[in-house]
Amino acid sequence: MEKFCQSIKGVEDPRISNATRHDVTEMPAIALQSSRCGGQTCVDMAEFAVGNKAFQRTFMRLEHGLPSHNSFSWLFRRMEPEPFGMVLAAFAKKWAKVLETDGVRKIAIDGKAVRRAFKDASERSPLHLVQAF
Repeated sequence: MEKFCQSIKGVEDPRISNATRHDVTEMPAIALQSSRCGGQTCVDMAEFAVGNKAFQRTFMRLEHGLPSHNSFSWLFRRMEPEPFGMVLAAFAKKWAKVLETDGVRKIAIDGKAVRRAFKDASERSPLHLVQAF
């Protein structure tokens, strides 16, 4: 997860004002972990963070505490999908190589589009969540 946090630094932070309290590299890492454990919504991400706070603190600062579901929602609604998708794809590729060296040769991929994530005015495609098993 530390390497994922490092790789996410290349993605532009779309938040403004006081919405930037939580580190933009930590929130996607929590979201990724939550989705790997079956989380599907921003509420799930926030609850996962609360339930795993001690673990999160082993590699994250969490300087302003844990992000709320509103913080996750705010970030993912405004984040540009292309750069973030490229970071996720690169991370998945590196992760697959690590798994292959451990004897795992096949990974099942599951993807979902977040409901009501598309807004006509913003002309962006909906947020997609991908899980690998």
